[in-house]
Amino acid sequence: MRKRWVVQLAAITIAIGLGFIRGAWAQSAPPAASPEASPEGVMSGTVVTVHGKIASVNKAKKLVTLEGPEGRKVTLRVENPYNLNAAKVGEPFVARYYEVVTIRKKKPGENVPSASISQGVATAKPGGVPGAVGERHISLLVTVDAIDLANGTVTVKASDGTTETVKARNPQNLKRIKVGDELVIGISRVIGISLEKEAGSGAS
Repeated sequence: MRKRWVVQLAAITIAIGLGFIRGAWAQSAPPAASPEASPEGVMSGTVVTVHGKIASVNKAKKLVTLEGPEGRKVTLRVENPYNLNAAKVGEPFVARYYEVVTIRKKKPGENVPSASISQGVATAKPGGVPGAVGERHISLLVTVDAIDLANGTVTVKASDGTTETVKARNPQNLKRIKVGDELVIGISRVIGISLEKEAGSGAS
């Protein structure tokens, strides 16, 4: 259910201290920044760069399989014919994952939807470097249902009453909130995949 997914995503984001990375190559590099606190809320940024190669290309089905560190593979559907024709088995690729997460208290009188998602994809044009950039922006509204400072846990609740309890990686952040607070969580993710050969990557 979507609501269940929403509250779990919100809870996980709070739990790990706003350094949320998921996917087949999530462990390939450490976060580039730590959470920063301000009177308005908490914000963190993460940058992960992954080097790999193209493992297989199925032009009939428009599928390209990328192989990253430790043999992890991800299969993508490629609609852009320029990108599909440029994809060759064994060619190196560079993927960069950017994420910015913010958590703040809802302002009095502010109108915030319980959940919203916007996304888009931009692909390469002929003559440019083959690749694509995808963006996804998620906004979540949850309520703090319970805080256990002794155990470092927080319980958040979605608008339909669904709750999730998690252990915070940074328990100090729990002192900034109280039961009943409405939290606005913003997650912006951008991933760019390029077939450009980087200097020093070992590609020839």
